[in-house]
Amino acid sequence: MAGHPDAFAEIIRRYQGKIFSMALFYTRSVAAAEDVVQEIFLATYQSLGRYDPTRSFTNWILQIATHHCCKAVRRPAGARRAPEEAIHPFVDPEETLLARERQDMVISALKSLPDDQKLVIWLFYFFDRSYAQIAEILDIPLHLVKIRLFRGKKALGDILRRQAGPDLPTPGGDSGKPTS
Repeated sequence: MAGHPDAFAEIIRRYQGKIFSMALFYTRSVAAAEDVVQEIFLATYQSLGRYDPTRSFTNWILQIATHHCCKAVRRPAGARRAPEEAIHPFVDPEETLLARERQDMVISALKSLPDDQKLVIWLFYFFDRSYAQIAEILDIPLHLVKIRLFRGKKALGDILRRQAGPDLPTPGGDSGKPTS
């Protein structure tokens, strides 16, 4: 790294968006997420000498990010919520509101899951990591990743069905109500 001063800047450029999204999800505060991202990149920089080039760099930095995001969640609350996004003038406000409500519902449901399930769902769906990659990032056996992902998806579906109420359509288009 010493011979390549722009190398670490490239690492930050490449990973900061996804890592910030992850930190924001966990902290629900822009200021707290920014602090966590700084901690993650500082820890990454300080740990570069211990990086094993035979491993995936993305998985390695996600392992560091995961550790710091989980640590941030355990900190005392008091962080402010992320500001609402501006509504584009050509976007239907009702559509935007419904989309935001659905997103908030999913995020709320995801936050209510146990940390071990929440983490594998986050890595699988938001970072597109494979089961094997998640096992490497979290340093757990592959079968445990599969179990946590299965249980997490099931629990997430149950929570969302409860939140949506009895009119939620079931797969296949059937609302679950008898027809006459």
